Amino acid sequence: MASTVPPEMPSEATIESLRGELEGNVFRGIEGFCNKYFEGKSWTATATKTTSTSQISRKLGAELLNVTDFKGLLNWVGAVQSQLLNIDAARLAFDMKPITGPDLPFQASIYLSRVCKSEGSSDVPRSAGNTCVFSECHSNDVAVMAEDSLEFLHFCERCYSSEKINLSRTPDLLIKILASYSQMSEEELGFNTFIQGLELGTDPYVTFAQGEKLYLSKMIATPSQIVGPGTTCYAASTTTKGQPSTVVKFSWRDDNDESQGEVEMLKRAHKRKVQGVVQLVGNQDLTTITSLRHGLKFPQPFMNRTFSCVATTPLGRLLQTYSSIPELLLILCDLVKAIKSLHLDGRMLHRDIAIKNTIIPMQQSADSLKGVLIDFDQALDLDSVGSDQSMIGSDGYMAIGILPGKRHTYRHDLESLFYMFLWLAIVNDRVHDDIYDILEGMPKESRLRAWCSMDFYSVRQAKMADMGPEGFPRILDEFSADFASLRGLAEDLHALLFPLRDGKIFIGTETSEAAIEKLYSGMADAFKQSALKFQK
Repeated sequence: MASTVPPEMPSEATIESLRGELEGNVFRGIEGFCNKYFEGKSWTATATKTTSTSQISRKLGAELLNVTDFKGLLNWVGAVQSQLLNIDAARLAFDMKPITGPDLPFQASIYLSRVCKSEGSSDVPRSAGNTCVFSECHSNDVAVMAEDSLEFLHFCERCYSSEKINLSRTPDLLIKILASYSQMSEEELGFNTFIQGLELGTDPYVTFAQGEKLYLSKMIATPSQIVGPGTTCYAASTTTKGQPSTVVKFSWRDDNDESQGEVEMLKRAHKRKVQGVVQLVGNQDLTTITSLRHGLKFPQPFMNRTFSCVATTPLGRLLQTYSSIPELLLILCDLVKAIKSLHLDGRMLHRDIAIKNTIIPMQQSADSLKGVLIDFDQALDLDSVGSDQSMIGSDGYMAIGILPGKRHTYRHDLESLFYMFLWLAIVNDRVHDDIYDILEGMPKESRLRAWCSMDFYSVRQAKMADMGPEGFPRILDEFSADFASLRGLAEDLHALLFPLRDGKIFIGTETSEAAIEKLYSGMADAFKQSALKFQK
């Protein structure tokens, strides 16, 4: 085993960042860990026999107790790999590096990386990203961390570890664990095996029950942190050389959520011929937190989530990447039409209209809408509304009427779209779609900052003031130079959404057919006419 750190191993800076993120996010000493992951497997008997009957194993176990520095541990792990483990059958190989820092006389990181043998060669080449298992050795204890899978660290809201192993009492247990890890399959390591073709020189792909194979070309969205229920998205195509037209999304679905779920909403939208929304291509539930934690004893209850893969089309670019202001205005016009079709054709509400939940399709036809709604996790079917509805929406975009906890209506989706336009016009951020990333580039005195808070009463008061007859001109004063000529459009939209009644803005919802049509048509026409004027 080489004594130098291979280039594919994580840098110390990367590991230190990982340690910082794991701080406070690890359930330590979980009972049942070793039994769940190292017992009852196809290779358990082999691993147990290796450590219990082998003379070499007993010798190495005794030698481990005499290891006092990194070089000694390096040689010991190398001896385990070369003398004890079946290299030809092993799926993983070991690497190590010391942990540097003050007052750390003997600490080391142990890595297990995929074995990718070249045909006709005894070499064991490895590629970047092949690190599968990571553990740290501190003095006489080795904490076997559950970083052996994407399911544990990259997607779950918390990760967990085994109890510390006292090497002076059970030196053979470490050898058994090393032997076990080296024999584990991708699924046993916890990898997302729904993605196939991850071998060197092949194209990764997923296959749904419908039978169509989708090749993943590039990652287009990824969580900013490792620990947490983040979402990862890939652009995909039906052939290895085809132009990507589909989005493949991996995410953790909250099973305790009252919403009917994105997949069901998209199926209903398609059946009801809704325009301007993404179409479902395929979906597959992969695992649950309940399943992952079966047989383990945790100190507190946990919320179950389902890890799923959902493919939708079309593939689009971010709304803020519009090529011109006239294009943006036409996109916003079409988004009004999409909200209208969702409501009137689909009998559904989106409930989370925000910049991040809209796209511009990559491929457009002459009669297709230029703006498309995505992310239907919080969508509501009006034909199956429950008696209790929690407050839904994204910070900065939530309508005034829902902030006291009232039911969501079609008007609230349109009000959120209006706030989208104001954010675009004021901030003019062409890069970010996350509201808190957008806030970082805004002046501290901007009135929009008060729209982003978990204090919903304060947010409601701020928006009531800003949409009032005295406050709205101050909102218009914040328009960026590129959007200054669209203050008149903002006033027209504001008059449609917040008409004055008895000197106060009306924030309620009109339910007559005429009033519904007036609001939808009025907003769509306002965007369209402004686009035409801007082009002259």
